[in-house]
Amino acid sequence: MKQKEIQLTVNIGEHDLERKAKQAAKFREKGHGVNIKLRLRRGREAGRTNDAQSVVDKFLSIAEVPDNKTNRMTWNSTTLSTYIHP
Repeated sequence: MKQKEIQLTVNIGEHDLERKAKQAAKFREKGHGVNIKLRLRRGREAGRTNDAQSVVDKFLSIAEVPDNKTNRMTWNSTTLSTYIHP
């Protein structure tokens, strides 16, 4: 089992979010765990923590990940991350 990583941004477009969600689903089908990371850059973007959480929530719903397959979302400085189990 390998771990894959998908990086998101707060300003990600709808199509890009869907494409990355499909890629995460493919990784899970192959038996890989997936790290999801959303990094807020400095300045205006750093204050958009609520937007960051909603982007990750939307990503998880598009990828159709059950709640029991994800770890709790955690903040590490300016990075929001979670892990999706295979």
